[in-house]
Amino acid sequence: MRSYQVAAETITALVTATVAGLALALPIDFGWTSQTSALQLDLLAYSLPRAISAGVLVAMIVAVLLTTLGSVEVAWGTTLGGLLVLLANHAFGHASDPHSSLSTMNFIDSLAGGLVLGALGAAVLHHRLSAFAWTLGILISLLLGSVNPVPRIGGGIDETTGDHWHATDMPPLWMLLLALALSALGFLANRNHPVAQRLSIELPLAPILAGVVLVLITLASAEWLARHGGSLAGIGLAVVTAVGTAMIAAMLLPGRDGEIVLLAVGLSAVAAATVAAELPAWSIPLLVAVTAFGMWMGSRHGAPSACLVAAIVLGITTALTADTEWAWLIVGGAAVVSWLIGFALTSARPRYVPSRVLGTMVIFVPSAVLGMRDYVARGDYAVRSTGNATVCTVTSGSTSAPAWTAALVAAGCLAGLVVLHRSRPAGEATNAATQESIDPE
Repeated sequence: MRSYQVAAETITALVTATVAGLALALPIDFGWTSQTSALQLDLLAYSLPRAISAGVLVAMIVAVLLTTLGSVEVAWGTTLGGLLVLLANHAFGHASDPHSSLSTMNFIDSLAGGLVLGALGAAVLHHRLSAFAWTLGILISLLLGSVNPVPRIGGGIDETTGDHWHATDMPPLWMLLLALALSALGFLANRNHPVAQRLSIELPLAPILAGVVLVLITLASAEWLARHGGSLAGIGLAVVTAVGTAMIAAMLLPGRDGEIVLLAVGLSAVAAATVAAELPAWSIPLLVAVTAFGMWMGSRHGAPSACLVAAIVLGITTALTADTEWAWLIVGGAAVVSWLIGFALTSARPRYVPSRVLGTMVIFVPSAVLGMRDYVARGDYAVRSTGNATVCTVTSGSTSAPAWTAALVAAGCLAGLVVLHRSRPAGEATNAATQESIDPE
């Protein structure tokens, strides 16, 4: 590819991945959202984790289908189609009124966002710079989503949510239009691109199965702990489930591609325990720069095991400082997590495109640690009868429990990484993985 083509594709990947990530991860929001009924907000909060998980599964399945097809032109066309769905959904939402169904529009938003991310990944992950931009765009969308609070994972809102709901309209229409224009140019530039490989009638089911197992069980664990996070047995089960599903998914992927899944699960657990529920807006440019620097370092000096060791240390540190209100420590913890995630996602070098899509997209899925953190913040409401009176009590867990759990998950993922390395010699890869190696551009 010529230098100007590489630059154009890199910018397109960055902008489009950011837009699609915002659509996938954030609850859909318009100027009239705060005036809608409590029922609509409650339904939106209840369905949000499931909409995100559905979008992640769509991204994974689309990436597998388009990679098997091997047509860059079709991948760009699918990206363009997903953006058109996003634009139509937001245009309809702006013209609607507070009686419209937010949960339905949010599901469409998340599914379309997942479609765009999966198709865009199949289109650009073969090239180093555009793959870097695709990953950075996803992480930027997650950081932007940390500026404003979102509905809780437990499936409900409190009485102050509507009063503090800020109409952010993310992603904004101008950004959607920009991504649409750039993707249209990308489609035109690749309309005569040769097929990357011979069309195969065999659809690789192992990566799809890995995604389904990982996403669905992770979501179920998160929702269960959001209601029962005070039980030690439940916490232990959540750790075993998180590590076990990550290990199963890693083994289902070809060669050592499962490294990225283990890294993502371990680090997303620590991030869920460490990053503040609401970050100040001024910290976002700093965190984006730190993330990009971590990605740059990981692409040159990859060290997957060191990432998980650092995540364990950070989880323990967070547990010991769980009740701090120091802004520098809160933002500093977020900066360390941002650097580690950027470093980890480029330290792992999967050779099969859907493996990178799954490993990167899994950080969107609400983790068990996030469910436990929500339980600790909200508490467990119980009604007890004492004589002739009925008393409502609130039992909260330890504020350090999510961080200790995250450290255990990261330690389990480190053990899984050792097992993966011993069972899969370096250089071992399936034919499909070999055919999907990334070009050095």
